Amino acid sequence: MSKTRKCEHCGKDINVIYNVCPICGGELEEYLDPLPPECPRCKEPLELHRGDDGQEYEMCPRCSGLWIDREVFPALTRGHPVKRQGGYRGTYRKTPDRGPLEYIPCVRCGKLMNRKNFKRISGVIIDECRRHGVWLDAGELEKIRHFIANGGLEMAMEREIERNRARIRELATKVDQTAFTQKVIHFWNLKRWLFG
Repeated sequence: MSKTRKCEHCGKDINVIYNVCPICGGELEEYLDPLPPECPRCKEPLELHRGDDGQEYEMCPRCSGLWIDREVFPALTRGHPVKRQGGYRGTYRKTPDRGPLEYIPCVRCGKLMNRKNFKRISGVIIDECRRHGVWLDAGELEKIRHFIANGGLEMAMEREIERNRARIRELATKVDQTAFTQKVIHFWNLKRWLFG
């Protein structure tokens, strides 16, 4: 059974799944049926916690998983504060993902979240809802912070820069090939016109 709501712009009834009104094209505020915050793994109610840095997050009392809202996650994973806090000894090492591949629902909207490797090279697989936040299983925040403290953000940035350089070189080669091809085509068209 689909639910409907009124478009904020034209007042027509539309399905709640739309982010853009199909009638008038207006962008809509997100519709959320407020869900009680519960752990996507063990279905326990989440408890609100405040970290040492003053940031709030929700924690599962059973599995110690964390829900971190979208606005808070960048503050918890910023390089300078993590390095200043210190306490991370030894070199960061990736660990293999031992659990079965499982997509879990967002704590806020209930839609399945995407799994991604934090900064593409950390080896810490996080569950992310682009609109609402990030779910971290027990210990993953500490792994991310250890990765950052060992220069992981800089390594990720260097890899991204190198990847972009390679793309630029590839694009430049394609542009040169296209320009050469156009010169050849124009040359033959001119020859046909002169001698045709």
